[in-house]
Amino acid sequence: MHPRAASNPPPSQSLARIGGVKNAAILCLGLVLLSPARSQAEEPSIAALLTAQMRRVFEERRGAVVKICARDSFGMRVGSGFFVDPSGTIYTHAGIVLEAQDVVVVVGGRELPAQVLVADQRSGIALLKVEASTPFIPLSSGKLPPVATPVMLIGFPEDREVSPSIGIIAGLDREYLGQYFSTTHLRANMPVLRGQGGAPVLDMDGDAIGILVGRIDGGAACHILPIRAAEKVRRDLARFGELRPGWVGVQVEDATEPVQGSTAQVAELDPATPAAKCGLEAGDILLSVGGTPITTSQDVMDASYFLTAGDAAQIDFLRNGAKRSISVKPATHPLSPSRDVQAIAPDLIPRIRIE
Repeated sequence: MHPRAASNPPPSQSLARIGGVKNAAILCLGLVLLSPARSQAEEPSIAALLTAQMRRVFEERRGAVVKICARDSFGMRVGSGFFVDPSGTIYTHAGIVLEAQDVVVVVGGRELPAQVLVADQRSGIALLKVEASTPFIPLSSGKLPPVATPVMLIGFPEDREVSPSIGIIAGLDREYLGQYFSTTHLRANMPVLRGQGGAPVLDMDGDAIGILVGRIDGGAACHILPIRAAEKVRRDLARFGELRPGWVGVQVEDATEPVQGSTAQVAELDPATPAAKCGLEAGDILLSVGGTPITTSQDVMDASYFLTAGDAAQIDFLRNGAKRSISVKPATHPLSPSRDVQAIAPDLIPRIRIE
């Protein structure tokens, strides 16, 4: 036998040795941390760690944030946006490029002409495209962040260089000043300035959790479209070359008492709607629509946002205490689902008058 081979232990012994060393290291670390001789001054404070992380996120992501200048018949609108892939696709605020005749993206000191792929007034966002290889910001998993999550916005305040704003998720809103959003928005206690509309909002890992679409309370807080809602727009565009919001035509009200956790009761149905045609009836209690759980009538709004015209969706409901499921094929909404995004946050999008 080769002498070197004889000195090598079997794999099982090697693993045991590694485990022993790891456990010993953990034990030693614990003793060091508990030792009164260790100076607390050697331990970085939470504030120092958070500051270092925020600086890292800003430095790593700032190169993928762009300034957008869109010329229309009234002048120049300016705002922010960010790359979401390496081939030059950009998310921004729809109000910046509505009716734009010429759009330019400023990145790294360069001005690049941009094509408007879609400006969706329903969600309040737009997708642009430049012909370039670009840095990009990775997107979060799409799960809504809980309240008290720290976040960072990176954008271009009017007449200033790219800069960060720091805040915290304060709540989830479905309406503002009497107007309902098309889907739930994040509300953040975070200062925002003119020109930052369309900027990315990031978690502390540097992933985009949403897009700035509204300034509230005089700029002390803001509304953010969740990234999963933005991705619905991009998926439609990739699949069909257009947006296809789904519509089933059900009107819902809240029942006086919950049934199996839901108060969302079908109020009335037009016989010509997809919901009526698939067998749904007034009085049914909705439990889920298209995989989205339903507990109140307002949940139906969120579920409907993610439906796609032509794609079958399952509706789970209760009728006379019995659980049932049906398949419905949403249609294109007979009325425009859009709304005037300029009415949401006109002060987020500065306009430069061109004489």
